[in-house]
Amino acid sequence: MAKFTKNLRFRMTKQQDAINQRMREEIKLQRRKPLWEKRRSPINGIGLFATLPIRAGTPIIEFKGRVIPWEEGAIMLLRGANHVIKFDANHDMDARPQWSPAGYVNHGCYPNCAIKKKRGGLWLTSIRPIEQGEELLIDYDFELGEEFESCRCGHPRCRGLMLRRKDWPKLRKLISKVL
Repeated sequence: MAKFTKNLRFRMTKQQDAINQRMREEIKLQRRKPLWEKRRSPINGIGLFATLPIRAGTPIIEFKGRVIPWEEGAIMLLRGANHVIKFDANHDMDARPQWSPAGYVNHGCYPNCAIKKKRGGLWLTSIRPIEQGEELLIDYDFELGEEFESCRCGHPRCRGLMLRRKDWPKLRKLISKVL
């Protein structure tokens, strides 16, 4: 009887191991599916959208591109480029969509993502839970000295311009002097 029980336990652990292995493989397959997809956006023609629900703090896609001196980045911004991201104190990144699909992320006044430095690179990272099918948005945070555009995010509390919040008082002051 003891031998039978021992064999039964051995068979059950083998079955459980097989089930656990299948579950691990399923989880790996789910992880291989990208968290984003590129498709038509009402904001700016093309955007990135969540393919699965995403938890807050999840790295979604890495920005790829040329790391350039900040002076070159400033010149690109003056010429109208809008895919220049601050990399560190002395460098920017030219993150145009030709380098990485992350360049298709659009501006939103109330974003669900931010750009964070992780693993030596810049990552689009969720800052709150994101539902499947929701567009991935960041706040472009343009400075008053840079060329900034009107916002088309469509949020009920849209600021109207892709200008960082702390520069709004300066802008109001400038406008009041002109008017």
